[in-house]
Amino acid sequence: MSEQGNDAPVLTEWVEYDSDGATVSAYIARPPVQTPSPVMVLVHENPGLTEHRQDVTRRLARLGYFSITPNLYSRLGGKSPVGVDDLDRKRQIALATQDPQVFGDIMNALRYLEGRPEADLSRAGLFGFCMGGSKGFYTACHTDRFRCYVCFYGPVIARAELQPNRQDLSYLPYAKDLTCPMQYHVGDKDTACPPPHVELLRQELAKYSKPVEFFIYPGADHAFHSDTEPRYHPQAAALAWERAVAFLDKQLQAAVPSGV
Repeated sequence: MSEQGNDAPVLTEWVEYDSDGATVSAYIARPPVQTPSPVMVLVHENPGLTEHRQDVTRRLARLGYFSITPNLYSRLGGKSPVGVDDLDRKRQIALATQDPQVFGDIMNALRYLEGRPEADLSRAGLFGFCMGGSKGFYTACHTDRFRCYVCFYGPVIARAELQPNRQDLSYLPYAKDLTCPMQYHVGDKDTACPPPHVELLRQELAKYSKPVEFFIYPGADHAFHSDTEPRYHPQAAALAWERAVAFLDKQLQAAVPSGV
């Protein structure tokens, strides 16, 4: 199916692939070009693979990326858990999206794309949002298949009350293993990613001389990039997107040198 927008045509489709015995669905958007395009894997936030996340997948396709967003709730019928209240809902989400399982879903998405000649897997990037930002960071620290990673407000330490085992889930121990350049974007009003946690991550990555850029947006809250959210911050969203696109273009749009 072809879609028009921002003066660029986009081809979209829903696909399914096997992931460690489960069937995972994913949304694909890609430019209709003859030559293979650099790949972008998006990791969605806890509401799921929403229309907004599909829209962002299409935005990246319009910029020249073969973009795929796996549905991390495929094992639950494709929808985010409901729960008896908001706290229970978030615990159910944490239980349904354990890091190793999400890592497998992402890596199996890459394996699926090995059969797609339109996808240049030698130029693959990763882009995570909120919960998906943390999962994306875990992934970028456990594989060297990605040439870069962009994180939009991924929690550095997931609060104990939200975890099934009632213990903090810290991503700081993985910092030493980050395998690619990274950009991190967050608002200074974000309680899910409070400034002290962000600073801890910055310090930990600096300790190991990891190539990372941090951008903090004054007055912006969590989920500031989503134009479907009441917390949407147009100025921060536009600037973060501009910086992220420039970073991705620098890391992925150039051809891979011979012999790499």
